[in-house]
Amino acid sequence: MINVLKKNWLFAFVSIAILTSCGVSRQKAQIENLGKCKYDIQSVDSIRVAGTSIQKIVKSDGIDLSALPSVALGMLRKNIPLDAVVRLRIQNPTLKKAAINQFQYIILFEKKQLAEGIVNQSISIDPGQSTIASVRLNTNIYELINNGDLAGFIGSNSNTKKGLFTIKIKPSINIAGKSIFYPGYITIDKEVSRNILL
Repeated sequence: MINVLKKNWLFAFVSIAILTSCGVSRQKAQIENLGKCKYDIQSVDSIRVAGTSIQKIVKSDGIDLSALPSVALGMLRKNIPLDAVVRLRIQNPTLKKAAINQFQYIILFEKKQLAEGIVNQSISIDPGQSTIASVRLNTNIYELINNGDLAGFIGSNSNTKKGLFTIKIKPSINIAGKSIFYPGYITIDKEVSRNILL
């Protein structure tokens, strides 16, 4: 009787170990598939500079100077807050599911860092499907305005002028209570005109 119980316990233990191993392998495969996904900056929404809507600052023919007092005050304080929501489209062209629990991000403009942070959003993308991930941006852009990089881009009255936006993301998935991160960052570069702000 004791030997039978031992065999049953051993069988149960081995079964659990195999199932756990299969689950871990499946989850790792899902995060690895993220490296094969296609990424694109869909839009940048709800943009506010120093508390003022970007639509009030940027017009089709340039910058509306009447909307700049808050920015001028921010320049004096060396603090010009930028609030925005970046919509990131993720498409899974593979034959397997891709999934994450959260991801770290770094956002750059013309190779100069704008912001970094973590998005706690579970994302599951079936084969051949796509989804939109929202990245909320809250940062001080004083340096970018002060050195002229962002100001020149926003203030240009030419829609042909391009600026390079870059998003770097490092996805993770929860395995046995621990966050396992994708090895390295996935980099998404996109040249955009000032129209993306309007």
